[in-house]
Parts: sequence; structure tokens; C-alpha cells
Amino acid sequence: MLHSVVVHLKNSSVLHGYYRTPESAITPSAMPGDLPGSMTIEPEDGSPAVTLNLDDAKAVFFVRSFAGSPTQKDVRFFDSLSIHPYLWVRMAFQDGEIMEGRVSNSIDLLTENAFRLFPVDELTNNRCLFVPKGSLRSFQ
Repeated sequence: MLHSVVVHLKNSSVLHGYYRTPESAITPSAMPGDLPGSMTIEPEDGSPAVTLNLDDAKAVFFVRSFAGSPTQKDVRFFDSLSIHPYLWVRMAFQDGEIMEGRVSNSIDLLTENAFRLFPVDELTNNRCLFVPKGSLRSFQ
């Protein structure tokens, strides 16, 4: 399947083109669940394909059109809401155990190999858990 993408790179350059996924990988209405560390983009102008390292990208936008929507105003909820220091989560470990608790609402939740979970029950013996992400089956 061929997807229209706009890749914004960390060096401020922008690449408009097409990203090809195997037909069997996704349904036509779905987006890829993950991207490889290295991806090939076919530029929209027909020039030779470019292989880029995903670490060099600021973001990969899957778009309907390369024209964009210059007059569209982004919806921003957080401009008027207070940010809570914790997120309430439910997770299932690989062995099936389910646990709920609070995690820090910070970038570390996305970038680190593990996170701290603070139990909901303050009377429990557990003050804090250090949870390696690889030990989880699901996270909500």
C-alpha cells in the first residue's frame, strides 16, 4: 500500500513523498502500527527514492493531500486546562497479572526503558514499582 507522507526532519528540512507498506501489513483505512528504524520515501516529484533514519525525523505525517490545510486552526485542549502530574493507568504483565496505578505525566514515560508505577492503594506494602516496558502485554 502506498501512503502519502510529509516527513519533517530534525534539521528543519521537509520531505513530501510516498511510503510503501506491504499489502498484507495493514488494511486500506489503517495506518502502520510502527515504523522501521530506516524507511524509504519515494519523493512526490518523482526523483530517486530517499532512505532515511527514523531517528533523524521530528515526525512523519500521514496526510490526505500534500497541499495541506493552511487556514485550519489546530484544536488545543491543553491551552486552557491544567496539566496533572500523574496519569492513571491499567497494565497487564506478560504473565497475565493486571495492575492499576499512577505514573508520572512526563516525557520519560515515552523515552525510558522502564517507568515507575505508584499503587492506588496507599495502605499496600508497595510504595513504588519499577516496571520494564518489555514485561508488559498491554498498557492503557
